[in-house]
Amino acid sequence: MDYFEVFGLPRILGIDLGALEKTFHQLSRQYHPDYFSTASASEKTQAVRMTALVNDAYRTLRHPVRRVEYLLSLYGFKSDGSKVPQALLMEVFEINEQLEEVKAGRASVEEVDSLRVQIKEKRERFDAELLDASAKWDELIKSGSEADQKKHLTKLAEILSESSYIRNLERDLEQH
Repeated sequence: MDYFEVFGLPRILGIDLGALEKTFHQLSRQYHPDYFSTASASEKTQAVRMTALVNDAYRTLRHPVRRVEYLLSLYGFKSDGSKVPQALLMEVFEINEQLEEVKAGRASVEEVDSLRVQIKEKRERFDAELLDASAKWDELIKSGSEADQKKHLTKLAEILSESSYIRNLERDLEQH
């Protein structure tokens, strides 16, 4: 049973988070191990497994990036950093050099703030691109061919791969 099935959802990316949370609470109550205290050992084990599955599914599906990563994994795709455009790699390289200055303590507060804004803008651009591509996926699920869906999964994987560089830079900057 995949995470979408746990919540009774089709494999789409545009999920109503309020409904997801509501279903999560219902399933959490339904499978909570406390309700199985007098049940057989196998029923107790099943309740614990279902509780873990529901929790993992909820943590994954409520987060847009993790949701896309999970969907890709269901179809055998994963983001592949080897196909990142050269222009993005150059941008990341330049930002990495600036980040090294921050780590070495040679950057002013203004330079750090500027770098933070630069990285944030790039992440927001990828977030918007991922949101658009997710909406396109949902359309293809409703009326697209399997070939179009597979092609679009490749596009989603590319976007994730590229955005992971920016997310890593953002995480590195926030750690320093």
